[in-house]
Amino acid sequence: MKILDVVSICNALVDILVTATEQDIKSLNLNKGIMHLVDDARQQDVIAHFKNTKTTHELGGSSMNAIRTLAALGAKTSFAGTIGHDSYGDLIQNRMKDLGIASHIQKVDAHTGLCFILVTPDGERTMNTSLGASCLFDESIVPTADIQAAKVFHFSGYQWANTSQIGAIKKALKTAKEAGTLISFDVADPFVVRNCRQEFISVIEEYADIVFANREEAHLLYESTPEVAANRIAESGAIAAIKLGAEGALIGKGKDRYTIAPVATQVIDTTGAGDMFASGFLYGLCLNKSLEASGKIAATLASDVISRLGANVSAAAIERAKNL
Repeated sequence: MKILDVVSICNALVDILVTATEQDIKSLNLNKGIMHLVDDARQQDVIAHFKNTKTTHELGGSSMNAIRTLAALGAKTSFAGTIGHDSYGDLIQNRMKDLGIASHIQKVDAHTGLCFILVTPDGERTMNTSLGASCLFDESIVPTADIQAAKVFHFSGYQWANTSQIGAIKKALKTAKEAGTLISFDVADPFVVRNCRQEFISVIEEYADIVFANREEAHLLYESTPEVAANRIAESGAIAAIKLGAEGALIGKGKDRYTIAPVATQVIDTTGAGDMFASGFLYGLCLNKSLEASGKIAATLASDVISRLGANVSAAAIERAKNL
């Protein structure tokens, strides 16, 4: 009996967003458009650079973004992660409670993870992540009962950061597979794919039922086009959801292919676009909607989130998604 919709284990982070210029990117010697793992000293240097600039705080982490949007849509969700004994950790717990997300949060002796996000005028985001407490979970955090009771277990490639995190995800994957819970894998970021390509391909072939990747991630995985990536993923038995930005998305299952048209919008900030796409797609699947309908829901949420600063979809977009 599947009484939950989606459960996830992920880095529990607080996002700090700031509007930046191309010169800021150069001055800080950052590679634009990717996620940088940084130590606390480097993080403080970046934060100090913007000490006189207004910032926005939001609940963050790839899978957490998807989970909280699913919760806003009315899905029954569950989340496991680790936080510190600090105000940022309190923010995460309080927000989860407000959203009705079943919590499997543990507190550890480290600061809560922070992701400082620079958003340039073209809407691109450059992330600086100090993981802190967020990467200190192990197999003990796996919510076995929730995974067994869920329709979908969702996780991201960001969890391939250390052996204890990988161990926790592998335990969760085994639990999900044995329970008949669908396994949803968002490969997450080009930075991660470059370091973990073969491991990710193995996870896709052995466990995944749904795989999310954008154009660059698909290319890094299979060294070819989005179409070839969709074919390879579909051949493994999984649903391929390849995000193509302004060109929409390509969905593949078996020999079936669906082109999802983009929803026109003005790009302000691409933070969370992929996470919101995943949330919309999984929402559709949990309601037994078709792949094409689920793709349209996903595109609706992704287009909305990039029209504003921060990984938040509007109430209007939530209603549009429900109506779809």
